[in-house]
Amino acid sequence: MTTRSTAYWCWWTLVGYMCVGAALVYLALSGKKFGKEDDDNNGSVGIYQTSNRTLGFHRIFVLNTPARMDRRRTMEAQRQFHGLSFEYAQTVGHVEANWHAKESGYLINGTHLACYLSHLNIYKRMVEEDIESALVLEDDIDTEVDLRDRHSLIMAQVGKEYGGDWDMLFVGHCTSDVNEPGSVLRPRAATGGNSRVGISPGDRAAYLQRNVTLYVSEYPMCLHAYALTKACAKRLAMVLEERLKTVGQEIDLVLAIGVEFGVSTVLGVSPPYIVQVGRTELGSDLTSPKGGDTAQRLARSTLFHLGLRLNDPQSLAPYIDWEWFTAQQK
Repeated sequence: MTTRSTAYWCWWTLVGYMCVGAALVYLALSGKKFGKEDDDNNGSVGIYQTSNRTLGFHRIFVLNTPARMDRRRTMEAQRQFHGLSFEYAQTVGHVEANWHAKESGYLINGTHLACYLSHLNIYKRMVEEDIESALVLEDDIDTEVDLRDRHSLIMAQVGKEYGGDWDMLFVGHCTSDVNEPGSVLRPRAATGGNSRVGISPGDRAAYLQRNVTLYVSEYPMCLHAYALTKACAKRLAMVLEERLKTVGQEIDLVLAIGVEFGVSTVLGVSPPYIVQVGRTELGSDLTSPKGGDTAQRLARSTLFHLGLRLNDPQSLAPYIDWEWFTAQQK
């Protein structure tokens, strides 16, 4: 080998070592490891670290019907926008649900049972696969543009006030709660009682402009966005199976009634930063749109920002009027 070729070889060897060294320094400073995504959901991430792709939980499940590719597209758009990692869980179909109802003697059937079993299957999976915590989403949701910022504030409050001593966290819900800041009692139309609450018209502006707040929920409604722990999932997997044969109500009503009797420690978020898009825009697998809608307000809608919603939900009410809504179904 000539002197010139030896020098040439040494030069490129030196360049190669410099490139490898620079790459190793970058990986060390960025906290990345070979073959792994940053902050992946391998179970080593702390439950209150919300910089990862599962918002600090060990898994994010999205309940999706294969036939609803329209919903799959809107969920994928939000996943990419927020930099999240989803696992799509196939929902139970109403035909399969009716078969289970007949075979097991369940008191409900059809699409309401299908929804019930779809959530119940998630709880069973969490127990079987040893998943410490999970965020469960339905596929008809919209999110705040600053979802991560709001969620970070909430999880910091959860960690400070409760540590790991909680069962469920509703980051989305469709009715107000008596413990929710800014809520006021209003008479329930059917009974004249005060079991339902709403936002005072005079307090609405202040309510919509305040920072997101954590509170203890007494009557959570709707299951489009909530987190739960494995310990809670284990209890629910046993209790809800039995309730199908003795109660015969939709799963969110069963859970809400359970909370009233102190079955679980449930936390709520106000105002919610994950809401339902509504039946008018995405349609419903449970009810027909006989008037009105389930859509809720967002300060800055991710789907509207991405051009995937025709109307900006900023002008909507923060919650549906539950008595009015249920009256439309009759």
